Amino acid sequence: MASSFIAAIPVSSFTGFQNPRPLVPQRASNRSIRVHKPVQCFSTKLESDKTVVRRSGNYQLTIWDDDYLQSLSSVYTEEVYTKRAELLKEKVRDMIGNVSEPLDQLELIDTLQRLGLAYHFETEIKKTLQNVYNSSDDRWKNENLHATTTSL
Repeated sequence: MASSFIAAIPVSSFTGFQNPRPLVPQRASNRSIRVHKPVQCFSTKLESDKTVVRRSGNYQLTIWDDDYLQSLSSVYTEEVYTKRAELLKEKVRDMIGNVSEPLDQLELIDTLQRLGLAYHFETEIKKTLQNVYNSSDDRWKNENLHATTTSL
């Protein structure tokens, strides 16, 4: 459909120049002579009825169909890796609970969010943010601009 549309667009073809008048020198000032060279361009319309034939890529069919993907197994779903992941989550929960400075707490939360791991620690993050914003001591915000922007 698109190839027939492109072929139906009129195409212009350049046929040549024609000089309508002979060159006539004109005196513009005492020392120089100007020569006017008028030029006319002609073009003709060409209509192309040819259809554009696109070359086939002859691509091989992929083996990655749904059945093949479902049959793949991962060694990282074994019990050893599941236990290791839970152990690391507990260590991070301890880190969140043991950090005492509000700026350090916010930076740790920011790091977890940037790593894409914050969804594992949603309740701990909510509690920490509540504690930071409910504290009456806001001197840590006034110390530097980084602390103020991190608290936003």
